[in-house]
Amino acid sequence: MTPADCTGILRGFSCREWTNPTNNHLTNRPRHSRMPPEHVHIISAGENIHTAYPASFRILPTISYTIVFVDSAVHEKSSNTDIEKTRHSIRNAVEAVKEISASLSIPQSREIIYPPTYPAVRDALTRIRREHPNAWFTFDLSGGSKPLCLALFSFAPWLEGEVWSTFDEKIARNIPLPDRSVRNLLANPNYQTILAILIRMHQREQGTSKEWVTRQYIFKQLWSMYVPSRTKKPKPGDPPIPPVKNKRGITPAADLTHATFSGFMTTIRDAGLITEMTSPANKKEKIYRVTDHGEIAFRFFSDPGTNSLVQTILENK
Repeated sequence: MTPADCTGILRGFSCREWTNPTNNHLTNRPRHSRMPPEHVHIISAGENIHTAYPASFRILPTISYTIVFVDSAVHEKSSNTDIEKTRHSIRNAVEAVKEISASLSIPQSREIIYPPTYPAVRDALTRIRREHPNAWFTFDLSGGSKPLCLALFSFAPWLEGEVWSTFDEKIARNIPLPDRSVRNLLANPNYQTILAILIRMHQREQGTSKEWVTRQYIFKQLWSMYVPSRTKKPKPGDPPIPPVKNKRGITPAADLTHATFSGFMTTIRDAGLITEMTSPANKKEKIYRVTDHGEIAFRFFSDPGTNSLVQTILENK
């Protein structure tokens, strides 16, 4: 399919179709009530993406940026004739998508994914989300290797993205995903800091029992970085409130109580971001460690400007 063919497919579509709140005839779900500020479409590279890509505009007419994820092996030469033929076809299909995007004035980029695939995809999507913070993400996983598609599929919920695939059909089908968004939860900087504390300890002591962190340690670390969600505003004429200092002279951002801290730990534990257990050494003490979901949520939704600890963990892959 040529760029001219793609232009023909798009003829008749407009932004008005997007703003129409009728149901999508393919997914039977309501369309968004307003056009997203940016629509990033991610494709896993396969032999036929150059034909699937223009056809996707019938379903997703608001695509404004396209990113193709390509296995690094695609660009390697193989002595096996069949394998080399397949890789050559994929390379040509990727180039065709680039030409189609250019003909439609849609920016396009390419992500080369080197093994191990899972962390490589995670890091790429983390960076992409920071580059496009307000975008709506869609994924076409009709092509590509199994590891690449599985990795993209597993991270799609963290971007609140929609996943599409043709499977063995001719028309792309939307794959329903559970709502796993923790964006609003991680808007609280204290949750970001707690996860950063746990990730830091996990990185230091990975592979040992010390990756479990005591409740007391987390509380002490959070105390000096605590940011109150509700701050009482002083009334006109009230004297300034002197800063509170502990015995070592450290000034906390505010007074963090154990009750407030308990609420934090319960919330992120129930959200599946951390694991809690009783310490084998002290039955009265709780210990914690970050889960895989917790680290992913932290990397996707934390703000480097929260504090120096959060920034350091985000920069350390």
